[in-house]
Amino acid sequence: MFFGSGKGIDIVQINENFGNIDQVVIDRNNALGMNLKATVARGFTQGNRTSWSVDFNWVLLFLDRIRHVQYSLSSSESFPNHALRNVSGNRVLVESNVALPVDVYVTVDKV
Repeated sequence: MFFGSGKGIDIVQINENFGNIDQVVIDRNNALGMNLKATVARGFTQGNRTSWSVDFNWVLLFLDRIRHVQYSLSSSESFPNHALRNVSGNRVLVESNVALPVDVYVTVDKV
């Protein structure tokens, strides 16, 4: 486990932008008093609407490098048509054809 000062220091820091990133995996970090950073992340959102966005900027180490997305959409009322609409800016957007109260679970990676 990494221990920090509790002042919001990232567990992994980058000094500059990279043009090519290959075979880097940072996942399941454990830290106390530090901000976790990773190349694999999981998120969740819920609500009664037609679109759901999950923002991974708080955890993903590299900007705009999501390569794989898996998501599941769960509703107790019915099962709407739904699709992954956009992946940009470390955000994932899922949309459906009707407004329903749903839970959306998303996993992304940059591998």
